[in-house]
Amino acid sequence: MPTRKADSPAGTTPFDDVAVAVACDEPLARHTWLGLGGPARYFCEPVGVEALSKVVARCHERGVPLKVIGGGSNLLVPSSGFQGMVVRLSGPEFSAIRVDPPCVEAGAGAKLVHVVSAAVQAGLGGLESLVGIPGTLGGALVGNAGGHGGEIGQRIVSVSVMNADGSLAERKASEVSFQSRWSSLDDAIVIGCRFELDRETAETLTKRMQKQWIVQRSEQPSGTRSVAMMFKDPPGTTAESLVYQSGAKDLRVGEAAVSEAHANFVVASVRCTSEEVRSLVEAVRSRVRERLGVELTPQIEVW
Repeated sequence: MPTRKADSPAGTTPFDDVAVAVACDEPLARHTWLGLGGPARYFCEPVGVEALSKVVARCHERGVPLKVIGGGSNLLVPSSGFQGMVVRLSGPEFSAIRVDPPCVEAGAGAKLVHVVSAAVQAGLGGLESLVGIPGTLGGALVGNAGGHGGEIGQRIVSVSVMNADGSLAERKASEVSFQSRWSSLDDAIVIGCRFELDRETAETLTKRMQKQWIVQRSEQPSGTRSVAMMFKDPPGTTAESLVYQSGAKDLRVGEAAVSEAHANFVVASVRCTSEEVRSLVEAVRSRVRERLGVELTPQIEVW
């Protein structure tokens, strides 16, 4: 909950004088793949870095909790919503992609697939294995998204971030820690990134990207968007195989069920609630722990 400092007179918000359009009680279900979740107390889509800085600084001053949402592909928002500010980096300044061979610069709000495609078209290799991963670049960096050909953190030169007080900073690759599906970037707001890639022919890269796309699609549910990956893969095995081995693939809680074709995904039906998804994820995790002695780490982000 926000601190007392966040309280404002009736009919006003802590952001009325920052010259940024702020919505109140924005339904977050429309911003997530699962289509679940209650409203954000405050919600905004800043047009650029300056506007974002004003919002972030005001949240810092008033003690308003703040979260950034990207593509929402692996996000679970509770039915009660979020009692703070939710920022979506969808403006042109955050979605821009610039190619300067052998480098590519992109904003955190750019869709990851668009960044990959821009690099491939320019004959720059190293990101094509990420083509089937949904979401934005910012989320991919924070979660160190990876495919069969490697992880995104292996290719960065630097990352631009915004600190909690609204100030900007640049972190060199040597200043950022990356592990499997994790990075040290979770302590700031990612603004953009610069990659250094390998020169190859666009034709070769396109074929490699297309092949990876087919592989990625075969490993994920199709025909519905109301899905989310439940767990990270442990070293030496996959979360999907552990769910199968434990007998958890048939579990369901209310309208939330484990995907029949891909056991590491939860599928939410039309009448499903956030709480049912959360309970199912915990039930699957408990089954794997009890029967196989393995503690799975959630991939889905629960607010």
